[in-house]
Amino acid sequence: MPQRQARRNVPVTRARTTTLLAALYLVQDIAYSFFFLALVVILRRRGVSLEQLALVNLLGLAWAGKFLLAPLVDRFGLPRLGHYRSWLLATQLVTVAALLSLIPLDPAGHLPLVLAVMTVVLLASGAHEVAIGGLAVRLLPPGSRGVAGALQTAAISISMVIGSSGSLLLYEHAGWGVALAVLAAVFALPLALLLRFPEPPAPARPFAPGRAGAAHGLLSFPRRPGAARWMLLVIPLYTCGVYVAEAVVPTMLVDAHWSLSRIALVQGTLGGLAATAAALGAGVVTARVGRGTALLLFGLAQSCALLGLLPLAGGGDTRALAGASAALLTTAVVVAVQALNTAASTAVYTIAMDLSRPGTAATDFAVQVAVLGILRLAANSTGLALAGLLGYLPLIAASSAAAAAGALAAAGWARTHHPRLAAAAAPADNRPATV
Repeated sequence: MPQRQARRNVPVTRARTTTLLAALYLVQDIAYSFFFLALVVILRRRGVSLEQLALVNLLGLAWAGKFLLAPLVDRFGLPRLGHYRSWLLATQLVTVAALLSLIPLDPAGHLPLVLAVMTVVLLASGAHEVAIGGLAVRLLPPGSRGVAGALQTAAISISMVIGSSGSLLLYEHAGWGVALAVLAAVFALPLALLLRFPEPPAPARPFAPGRAGAAHGLLSFPRRPGAARWMLLVIPLYTCGVYVAEAVVPTMLVDAHWSLSRIALVQGTLGGLAATAAALGAGVVTARVGRGTALLLFGLAQSCALLGLLPLAGGGDTRALAGASAALLTTAVVVAVQALNTAASTAVYTIAMDLSRPGTAATDFAVQVAVLGILRLAANSTGLALAGLLGYLPLIAASSAAAAAGALAAAGWARTHHPRLAAAAAPADNRPATV
């Protein structure tokens, strides 16, 4: 009994908290990137038809709707294990077991069973991501949330590489079973940290259980003054410009006669490394200058970077790409757009944590982040269509203008609404973050 009590009284230091959150964020998007990026390639190589592959994309609804699980994650938990910690432990064990259960299956020959297991993994991973958001809000004081937002965006970039290109390389050289075993092992890494991490006690929940409890939990955040404007106006204005532009960058590079390997190197490797560095730097900047100033700086920088795509969009960078200087300039601009988008996302994640109330932390955070996911999906589907109607040049120019307008709108909203909302969300003994 004394040993158990001593374990419960292990201090939650900043280093332990940062290490745990970094490990959890590192595995956050492994399942998504494996199933929607790597598995599709594997199945297509095995001869699976496009109609069957459409079923894989259809299951993306299970992932996109993960915010609907947030009220359940906020409401139910095991206090002895820690409210969000119990969800993280359970969902990690389920995900690891499900990934291991795929090893003896043939991905093409047992496709219905693979898709069934995939659904289980996506639901468990969605609940896992929601619980991470709730735990981060509970653990972090406002002054540390910029660093946490940086860790999240940086680790997600690495997570996507592990689940997509990393798993494809393992599959190519070592086979299906080894690839899944390694992914399961990586996903299990945070378990050792979770088992020895004492979660702070849960505050009182602001809504009562019942049939309408889940809907009330999802709707209570946007009902707060200024919150609906943040979710439905500021976030779309702030992100849509760069999302639409990023959707057409690969096709612009193809039209500029870039090879697929060159595109993969620039957007995958160089872009991923730059995004990771930008996320970490953005966390420091956000903590130093405040949320509103960070939104303005990153938004205006995105607008300027998008203007750098105009030569490529106008067709003046096609045959001229044989020149080293033109190729380097285009590479720098493409990487900068990707890095600055990550920096801007870091500021958005930080504010989302600020505005999340401790009693409904998972729900509040997940609802805000869900807007980003829906916007990105919409941009991916409409960006190319708009480029076909308008052409690349008008689309990129409009995206740059939208990014600048979004930066100004976000900064204005932060000056008037963020301090009051953050103060209302924070516990009584925490001061609101600086704007």
